[in-house]
Amino acid sequence: MDREFAYSYNDYVKYGNGYKDMNPISKLTISVCLGIASCIVHRWQFGVALCIIGTLAAIYTRIFKKYIKSLLVIAVPLLLLTSCIRQLQYAHLEGNQPIFKILGWQWYDQPFIASMDIAWYIIGFSSVLLVYFMNTEMKDLMLALENRGVTHVASYIMLSSIQSIIDMKKSADTILESQKARGIETDGNIIVRMKAFFPTLGPILLSAMSGTEEKAIAMDARAFSHEGGHTYLRVLRPIPWWEYILDAIAILVLVGSIVYQVMKTVGAL
Repeated sequence: MDREFAYSYNDYVKYGNGYKDMNPISKLTISVCLGIASCIVHRWQFGVALCIIGTLAAIYTRIFKKYIKSLLVIAVPLLLLTSCIRQLQYAHLEGNQPIFKILGWQWYDQPFIASMDIAWYIIGFSSVLLVYFMNTEMKDLMLALENRGVTHVASYIMLSSIQSIIDMKKSADTILESQKARGIETDGNIIVRMKAFFPTLGPILLSAMSGTEEKAIAMDARAFSHEGGHTYLRVLRPIPWWEYILDAIAILVLVGSIVYQVMKTVGAL
């Protein structure tokens, strides 16, 4: 059993899921290209298509509940805010056609479509990025970047910064739970929550600083600053040919969206 555990570090990192097992840079390339294409095309149809793709990927990777909660936090306020602002700004434009009425407020077609274009390209962009970050270990991404030539110092700084945020959230949750166990009210309206949260900032920051010092000492003990080659406990699998094809398709979609926008702009002149 000990031998099997030891030899497991010689194998490639595997999660048992096709999307999760993809190279982190390949997944990032696809997500960023599709997200930027959504911003360039600026049409609600493209954003909805990306949202559907992201939802299907979330179902496939079994993170649908966590994904949909985060997406709704972004989507619902954004849709409501952009719709109301556009209706107030452009309700009196010529050619507007009424579509429906809410509590005596008449809504028109052109402002509504414009608001959907704005909201959905942001939602589509957020959708693909949510799926990526919820399914990708940051240590795998940093390892992939090191394999592409990024220095180990830069990758450690990025990984440590991200991990510090995660550790601070865990510390905040732990401190708030301990405060609740002592009888201090931490649940309720926003004022009650703020009163309970602000006193925890001091211990959280002190814990983060002490944790940074401990990490620095541990890294020095492991000869992190040595200029020679470094070893890794994690090994990423070689990138298969079909991942290159998916990356190429995503890049072509981005290039196609740029060409489409340029032709549209030229045609409008």
